[in-house]
Amino acid sequence: MERRIVLPGELVAEGNYKLGDGVYREGNKIYSSLLGLLDEKKGFIRVIPFTRKYIPKAGDFVIGKIIDIQFASWEVDINSPYRAILNVEDFREDLKPGQVDLSKFLSIGDVIFAVVKEITPSRRIYLSMKMNNSTVLRRGRLVEVTPSKIPRVIGKKKSMLLMIKREIGIKILVGQNGRIWLDGTQDKINLAVKVLRKIEKEAHTSGLTDRVKEMIRRERDRK
Repeated sequence: MERRIVLPGELVAEGNYKLGDGVYREGNKIYSSLLGLLDEKKGFIRVIPFTRKYIPKAGDFVIGKIIDIQFASWEVDINSPYRAILNVEDFREDLKPGQVDLSKFLSIGDVIFAVVKEITPSRRIYLSMKMNNSTVLRRGRLVEVTPSKIPRVIGKKKSMLLMIKREIGIKILVGQNGRIWLDGTQDKINLAVKVLRKIEKEAHTSGLTDRVKEMIRRERDRK
C-alpha cells in the first residue's frame, strides 16, 4: 500500500491498533503527532518522520569522525545529539593506555566505520572497532543523508544496496547514522551520489528500486 503524507494532529485511523512511533490515541481514534509518512500494516500503525536525528542503538554500525583525543580514548562525532567514545581497548589493534601516542593511530578528522558497543543509562555511547568489517576510511567520499532514509538506501534484505554496488561497480559502506562512504572512480562516485539523492527524495514511494536501476543504466549508457 502506498504510504501517504500526514500532518501533526491529523486523524489517521480508528480501532484497535498497536501503536508505533509518531502516533497517539484518544479514545478509539488515533492521531499523528508529527509530519511524516503513515505506515499501516497488520494491525500496527506508526508515522515515519521526514527528518529525524539519529538516536544510537547497541549493534548499529556507524560512520564517525574523530573530534578529540584523550589519554586512553578518542571522542567521536556520530551525527547524533550524543557524542561517542572509542576506548583504546576497543580499537582494532591491541594498544595499552598510556604507552602509545593515540594520534599515531587515529588523528582528529579521521573517519571510522565502527559498531555501537554499549549505551549507558546516562546516554554515554561506546564504540568498538573489533568487528571484522570495522576500519579507518582513509580515502573515498563521505555523503550524508537523512538518517530515517537509511533503511530505504539498504532495502529489504539489502536489495537496494546490493543493486547499487552491482550496477555502478562501487564500494559502499552505510552507517545507520546517516553517513555513507563511497569509493571508486570519480564518475562512479558522482553517479552514486545522484542515486542516493534520488532515494532520499523519493523514499516514501513504491517501485523505487526499479526506478533507481533504470536511472543508473540510463546514466551509464550516456557515457
